[in-house]
Amino acid sequence: MFKKVFAATLAGLFITAPAFANIEEYGADKEAYENSADFKGVKMSGSFFIKGNYKDIDGNDYSYYESDFEVKTNFVVSEKTSATLVVEAFDNNWAGGADTDTVDVVTGVNQTKDADGKVTNVKPSSGKAVSGEAQNHLQVTKATLNHTFDTGTTVYGGVSGSLDTWGTDFADDQSKVYFLQFDQVTPFGTLTFKNEKIAEGDIENDDKDIDGYLLGLSMDAAGFTFKPAVYVKEDQSGAKDATSTKFMLPISGKIGAINLTSEFIFSDEERLDGANVVDGTVFGAWIDAATTVSSVSFNASLFYSGTDDGFALSDEGANLCPMEILGDDITLSGATLVRVKASKAITDKVSVDASLAYMFTNFDDKYIKDNAYGDTGDLDNAYEFNANASFKASDAVTLSCGVAYLDGEKAIDATGKTADLKDPRVDAYAKINLAF
Repeated sequence: MFKKVFAATLAGLFITAPAFANIEEYGADKEAYENSADFKGVKMSGSFFIKGNYKDIDGNDYSYYESDFEVKTNFVVSEKTSATLVVEAFDNNWAGGADTDTVDVVTGVNQTKDADGKVTNVKPSSGKAVSGEAQNHLQVTKATLNHTFDTGTTVYGGVSGSLDTWGTDFADDQSKVYFLQFDQVTPFGTLTFKNEKIAEGDIENDDKDIDGYLLGLSMDAAGFTFKPAVYVKEDQSGAKDATSTKFMLPISGKIGAINLTSEFIFSDEERLDGANVVDGTVFGAWIDAATTVSSVSFNASLFYSGTDDGFALSDEGANLCPMEILGDDITLSGATLVRVKASKAITDKVSVDASLAYMFTNFDDKYIKDNAYGDTGDLDNAYEFNANASFKASDAVTLSCGVAYLDGEKAIDATGKTADLKDPRVDAYAKINLAF
């Protein structure tokens, strides 16, 4: 099955041949033609990386490989109509070749019916796939269509890793979800409405679903872009309903020589705790200021995830990773982080960067004591240093390497006391990336 699907994907390369009937107008500039309104056909791009990792955590050091092969295919019907398909292969850590080495995969959909044959429940079915033998399975990570009507309304729909995404990557879930989105151009900006089908508890009963709704506006004023939005998540899958509302305000623009990117979030959250609904109110902010001085680029950043008892503005699954460890392997839900970063292109092929960050938890002492916060080794505070270098071997191939060093304190028991980490953590990697 893998070979058939992959062959069909690669066949798209040859479908593009008829698309260049009008390329004579653009001479030999294929890229200009593909980005023009005249283009009709299929465009493909993608990347394939192989990465070797080394980690030393609490004195336990180990190494492993990972890889990801991603192919993006854009089917352009006209300037106003297109569809996009993104497929990934080998997106995993390299596992052994034994047949017993397996991974969980979604294999289809199960329907439960009552005695009269009526469908009462629809849910994905799962199974096991052998992760050895090069993990030969594909995953569709995005399949969407879009069309713009003469009224200025654009319709998007399909499946994408875009759960509750808006503005920057800050505090976005970004899980794969079915969605339908409408953008309407207005005199004061672009109005967006989005409906997400997060879970379908019963296809014939809407009272068992989990749905998301977003209403947002994108507008420019005083040299800045403002994107206020409200996102509502309705969870009717449990014994009681739980509704969470998130207000988001991304702001971006330029102040003199400083480029500013920011997002502010106020979230009123509800969740099921057994048969009860508990709630909390949290605030969060992401601010990044960037500038260039004497060919060196500098960033100063603030990440804040507020807490309310056991609630925290979630950073789970977000693509906003300020550092190699903090924000990636260690999520920043319920924490504050400040970071400074410097980067420089040494030549047109070689570039380097270095970052330093400090974080601390925002959970109060009472919550830490009542919940034995440190039992899972959660950090109370920590600092991290990163250094990276990259070399552009060709227009398509980039080699890179880096190291991350983390040290700090963790809560060790229910009394709220802290202690140094057993050993500082060290991560390192070497990576080759092919872009096409």
